Amino acid sequence: MIQYEKPIDSIVVGAGILGLWAARHAILQGERVVVVEKRKVGAGASGGFLGALMPHMPDSWNPKKQMQLDGLSTIQDAINLLEKDTGMDCGFRRCGRLMPLTHEKMKTHVELRMKGAAEHWGSPYKLRCMECWKDPLWLNPEIATHGAQYDSLSARVDPRKYLTALAAFVSGRATILEDTEVVGLHPERDSLTLSNGEVMEAGKITVANGWEAYPLLQPYLGPLNENAPIGRGVKGQAVLVELEHDDGMPIIYNDGTYVVPHAGNRVAIGSTSVKDWQDGSYGSPDAFDPDDMGFYHKALELVPSLVGAPIIERWAGVRPRNTLAGRGTEPWFGPVPGHGNLIALIGGFKITFGIAHNCLQVSKSR
Repeated sequence: MIQYEKPIDSIVVGAGILGLWAARHAILQGERVVVVEKRKVGAGASGGFLGALMPHMPDSWNPKKQMQLDGLSTIQDAINLLEKDTGMDCGFRRCGRLMPLTHEKMKTHVELRMKGAAEHWGSPYKLRCMECWKDPLWLNPEIATHGAQYDSLSARVDPRKYLTALAAFVSGRATILEDTEVVGLHPERDSLTLSNGEVMEAGKITVANGWEAYPLLQPYLGPLNENAPIGRGVKGQAVLVELEHDDGMPIIYNDGTYVVPHAGNRVAIGSTSVKDWQDGSYGSPDAFDPDDMGFYHKALELVPSLVGAPIIERWAGVRPRNTLAGRGTEPWFGPVPGHGNLIALIGGFKITFGIAHNCLQVSKSR
């Protein structure tokens, strides 16, 4: 029998960024919490090192963009409180983002985005067009032939430091059960079943275990999707290089390639999006494919200073992507219809790190 204190107010399935934030919120509300994790803290998509916190473009405004803005504009305060509670650094910096403009027509798009940013982002965040970046080794002027779009809302965080701080807070006030797999949910009985057959009961169950949440939640959210699959896992990979750089440098982003400067002279480069990885040709979820390095070679062209920088780590993992009808890739934060004690925190794809701290607020607004 697994040991934990009873009774449990809240069980959280998954010890990634969403699960640990859900646990932190519950603890701060005075609940007795148990986090159940199939492997180890941050074993899934949350355990990478990219850490880019970037908004979608501010033109054609919609609720998803507002949700993301709410997250990105409040994350610094949330992280400051977490760092104060734990004494740990999360590697956050409001570093901004550069996107090269490769042809004249792109400037028209930037003008629309500037209007959208002025209307929706508000002070102090800005979006503007630059003729060039001050360091040609950080953004190649031969690619940014018409300048660059710069925004001051984008930021970065060190995912592993961030998770370590959250896990430290949670484990000091609650129970984290690693190497413990949930195989079934029973919201009608306020319980779930573990792979060893043990049944755990709680007043609230929050499912936040990334792409592996989909089979658990399919029986309950599937009817909203005409019983079609509610989501899928999309495999991505990245590399970490060692490069001496100014810690104030902005993120470089272009057509799916991210270059994210981190403290300690590390730069994260990503990423891929492989939908059909489960056909066997891409290996296990965390298997790195050395033949799928187009993003890395593109980064070398974008940022000339990366040429020759040694790769010190490679990472692969699977991100959750919702396919619920009418919602696209939007995350589902909130109760499952008909089961108010079953909370789903799933999806988010590439924006989860920037909004995870707001998951309770978004859940209440659903």
